Amino acid sequence: SVSVQEIYCTAQRSGWGADSTDMGWRRQGIMWQKTVAAALVLCGAQGFGYALCQEMKCMLYHDTEQKQMLLYMTREIAFLHRPIQEILEQIGEKLQEPYRSLTLEVACQMKKEDGRSLHTLWNEQTYKLRERRYYPPAAMDNLARIGECLGCEEDEMQIASLRLLMGNLDEEIEKIKCRKEERSRLIQTLSLLAGIFCIVLFL
Repeated sequence: SVSVQEIYCTAQRSGWGADSTDMGWRRQGIMWQKTVAAALVLCGAQGFGYALCQEMKCMLYHDTEQKQMLLYMTREIAFLHRPIQEILEQIGEKLQEPYRSLTLEVACQMKKEDGRSLHTLWNEQTYKLRERRYYPPAAMDNLARIGECLGCEEDEMQIASLRLLMGNLDEEIEKIKCRKEERSRLIQTLSLLAGIFCIVLFL
């Protein structure tokens, strides 16, 4: 027959086994929680950095493309003295979107000769782009200012106004490049801190 002491020992061993199993499950659960937390921290840091870079990249694209458009305009007006409709058709073929479509559409509307001024036609197309909400508001503001410059009657006044805008865009481009470098360093710092956090988390 089995003694009481043997039964007691068997029960104790069974309890200890259950406790060790529970401890194993708890440790595994904690490790999963740490893994998920680390993944969220890393993804958050990378996502934040990506958003900052995309914002700078987008604004830099629009400023650069608008500067190129102004450069084409001033050259055409200063040296070739063509009608503005022909100038818009010519430079529209050289630009990237959305400025290609905008200049070509304005030139097309000018052919209709329905009494609307160039300034009005330009503002209408700018407003359509602004409504889409795809483009930075600051870029759309600069685009509206270009239309105001084109509304000047004298060539010299147009050229002076367009060159002034070009200078402003040059300054904006330099500022964006500086901010981009600063944010790149910020992203590197965030990535480093996220890595340190993950190391500490798993200790």
